[in-house]
Amino acid sequence: MTDAVDTKHPLYIERADEWSLMRDATAGEKEVKGAGTQYLPQPSGFKAQDDGGQALYDAYQKRAQFPEIVHPTIHGMVGVIHRTEAQIEMPAAMQPLWEKATKDGLPLEALHRRITAELLTTGRYALLADAATEGSDLPWLAGYTAEALINWSDDRAMFVLDESGLKREGFRWEQEQRFRVLEMREGNYTVQTFTGTERAAGNEVMPAGRGNTKLNDIPFVVMGARDLSLAPELPPLLGVARSAIALYQLSADYRWQLFMTGQETLVVINGDPPSAVGAGAVIAIKQGDNAGTPDVKYVGPAGTGIAAHRTAILDERQNAAQSGARLFNSSENKTAESGDALRIRFAAETATLTSIALSSAQGLEKALRHIAVMIGQSPDAVTVKPNLSFVDATLTPEEAASLVSLWQNGAISYETLYENLQRGEIASAERDHEAELKLIDEERFGSEEERNAAAGLPQT
Repeated sequence: MTDAVDTKHPLYIERADEWSLMRDATAGEKEVKGAGTQYLPQPSGFKAQDDGGQALYDAYQKRAQFPEIVHPTIHGMVGVIHRTEAQIEMPAAMQPLWEKATKDGLPLEALHRRITAELLTTGRYALLADAATEGSDLPWLAGYTAEALINWSDDRAMFVLDESGLKREGFRWEQEQRFRVLEMREGNYTVQTFTGTERAAGNEVMPAGRGNTKLNDIPFVVMGARDLSLAPELPPLLGVARSAIALYQLSADYRWQLFMTGQETLVVINGDPPSAVGAGAVIAIKQGDNAGTPDVKYVGPAGTGIAAHRTAILDERQNAAQSGARLFNSSENKTAESGDALRIRFAAETATLTSIALSSAQGLEKALRHIAVMIGQSPDAVTVKPNLSFVDATLTPEEAASLVSLWQNGAISYETLYENLQRGEIASAERDHEAELKLIDEERFGSEEERNAAAGLPQT
């Protein structure tokens, strides 16, 4: 029995086909049609042809249309969740991550959007707080898709990452099989790399924090669409992808019937067939000896299933819309939902936009806290507060004035006032209430240095 590094977890194998479907449906028509009969079975009648029906199948598939609904749905929901950016607080030493959070230079907010998009697509994403790059003291975040995390232990003491991909050799690009194993061994965090399924010589390292401090945990975070659990779950938009495939199959049959009903065949009974038909051709049928009365007519399929297929297509489009709208369940209160189809509640045991936004923020926060520990900062100084208002929450001037009046009369604190102004998109999402008060004081009374100078006090 082999114990190869590319062995996949049973739960990974269970979800792999769903992830593949989501990737193909998101990529669109080219990818789906490239899969051939995987998504569009060949009609059995085609196989009677001399070529096994390949020519007929190619025409059948070419006429079919794949509905591009999955990709716009994902990106539309990312836009809804990130309509206003999350509020992220980090120690000063970690501020460069705002501009470059990953090795390839992805800003922190862009990384956050990518996390959300992946959670919507496969329901899974992972982040590794990796060692600092050359010339930098700050670790960076490496993202791993659902397909890249191929194996793990339930106690989170071992993760196997598939890092296979293209490797450049001069001007040539070649596919290379690579794996990384993160493991806690005898209380030490170790990293092993593999080229192929064979362990490379001298590849094991023990990452440490600043000052060579020991890391007591693997700095790796796994996110799901509902929480930070390890077990992969159902992709949130799987219903939309399945409806897209069903629509593709219905489109193929519908358009094939339309084509066939427009391709009538000329039939000649008791006469010689003409050499040509169509505009400009004259057909003369002579009655032969001992023959019946000549009969010439066009025959073709009745097309009785066309109307039924059209109805089925409309029904499936409604199913796709409902599968997407289901994610808005519990996103807002019932009053806000009134009159908006996207906020119709559905009884579903699945993720919602709220759970996805929370999981995305919690995962990013935990990964950033790993970086804080690695550089000797307090992990508690890192917070990520996601936007949980998925509708247009802009406050009217009257509503803003009413809130300010409540604060002035002592009914609410300034912090509560400011949080409501942030949700109403009046106050900046980039500053907390303390920073806003400091800015107000500086505008009203000048900066601390200016006040000291005016009072004749020494500069600090």
